[in-house]
Amino acid sequence: MRFYRLPSVLMVFAGVCGGLFLTVLSGLYVVKPLVMDAEIVYFGFPFAWFEAGRGGLLFIGPWIYHFVWQNFIADFMIYGLLISGVVYLYFARMRHVP
Repeated sequence: MRFYRLPSVLMVFAGVCGGLFLTVLSGLYVVKPLVMDAEIVYFGFPFAWFEAGRGGLLFIGPWIYHFVWQNFIADFMIYGLLISGVVYLYFARMRHVP
């Protein structure tokens, strides 16, 4: 049995799994902008896809969480295409090595 489709399957698998892994890992990137009467935290890079905030003028309120699907999908596509490109370049280089 010939494995002529193996590089394509590995590129897709690496793109999906690697993209998801790097997107979730990008959630460790934290930005805390300076706001006078509130505390806001953004997670994700290059697009903030998770936001947490709380605020109040006289008392501190509960945390409010917001998941931004569009930014999560954009990060996932960027990282997935990046990983797929690296895997493609690896297989293209290995094909030309004697």
